[in-house]
Amino acid sequence: MRRMILLVITLTLSLSLFAGRSEARSPEANLTVVFWEDGFPAADTAAPARAELTALLPGAKFAAAGELAPALSNKETRLLVLPFGSAFPEEQWDAILGFLDGGGNLLVLGGKPFARPAYRDGNAWKLRPERLAFAMKLFINDFQETPGSRGLDFQNNPDTAPLELPKFSWSRAFSLIIRLSAEDLYSRQASFGGLDARLAA
Repeated sequence: MRRMILLVITLTLSLSLFAGRSEARSPEANLTVVFWEDGFPAADTAAPARAELTALLPGAKFAAAGELAPALSNKETRLLVLPFGSAFPEEQWDAILGFLDGGGNLLVLGGKPFARPAYRDGNAWKLRPERLAFAMKLFINDFQETPGSRGLDFQNNPDTAPLELPKFSWSRAFSLIIRLSAEDLYSRQASFGGLDARLAA
C-alpha cells in the first residue's frame, strides 16, 4: 500500500495524517501550507477563522487556490492544512493528490476529507453534492456518523496520540472505518489485503 494512515480523528476536529516524505530533510525544512480563500464554503463544520489558524500554526504559509499547486510542489512543504471541513478546491485535486502520493502530510479540520468538491461560479464558490470518488483514492471514504460529546469528557491517549490536544466538546462527529486494502487476498473471500499490513493509531 503506497500510503499509511498514521492518525485519523474525525470530530468537529478531523485530522488525517500520512507518512512523511521519504527524502532526508533538515528539521527547519518543515513548511506548513494552509489553503485559504475568503468566502470559501465550509461543509460539515463551523467556518474557520484565519486569525485562529494563524495563532495555532505560526509560520504557516496561507495559499489561495491558484497558489496551491506551486506551494505543494515545493520540496520543503511537509503539511497541507484544509480548514473548511469536507470542502476542498476541486480544481486543485491533482496537485493535492500528487503531494499526498509523494508522502506529504494532510490535516483536515472538521467533516469528512474530500467529500464536498468546491468550484468557482463567477466570483463565488459553490459546493457540489457529496461524493466518494476523491476520498476513495486515499482509502478514507467510509465514515460512520457518531453522537456528540454531551455527557462525555475528552481525554488524550498518552500511549498513541502524537499530539497533545486541548479538551473540547463537539456536536457531530464522523468516525473513519479503516480499510487497509481494496484487493482480495483470496478470490472466494472478502478483501483482507496483505497479511503484513500494519496500522498505527
